[in-house]
Amino acid sequence: MRHRTLFMRAAVVLLAVASLSRVSAADGASAALTPVPSEHASPPALVLNDLNGDRLSLDDFSGKVLLVNFWATWCPPCVKELPSMQAVRRQLAGEPFEVIAVNVGEDPVDVSNFLNRIDAELEYPILLDENMVAAKNWKVRALPTTYIIDSQGRARYIALGERDFDAPDVVSILRSLALPDA
Repeated sequence: MRHRTLFMRAAVVLLAVASLSRVSAADGASAALTPVPSEHASPPALVLNDLNGDRLSLDDFSGKVLLVNFWATWCPPCVKELPSMQAVRRQLAGEPFEVIAVNVGEDPVDVSNFLNRIDAELEYPILLDENMVAAKNWKVRALPTTYIIDSQGRARYIALGERDFDAPDVVSILRSLALPDA
């Protein structure tokens, strides 16, 4: 298990750095969202426990636009974008929108201790993919990886690497996906 974790960390760091070098903070944030081809619009199932041990699935968020983010505590770009996900969640409070952060391959106690240590005050669900099955099913090749799911449950966008999710053009895209014919 330790070798797999070390290998995963090295591979993810290299891929994240490569993806970040292609998209700088000066680029438009929406340009950083890549459309998902329609033949891949049906996201895989996602049923995981949260930090409280409650089992959550995508069905629990039916009718909402979802920002599904795969991350790890040891991944600096992942940690850096956590506040922007909280900011967009607050900005879209009262609208059909939710953020789901899926921690990949880490122990729940370590994740909880990390979040307490950084005092992030994250109000969105943190799900635990301890065995990395969900990440594999969702074809996560780098961390962070984020999927944007529309209100009809279709994967519409993917973002590889760190993003500013509360940027005005991203918020506009998120709002447009809540519309039935988006």
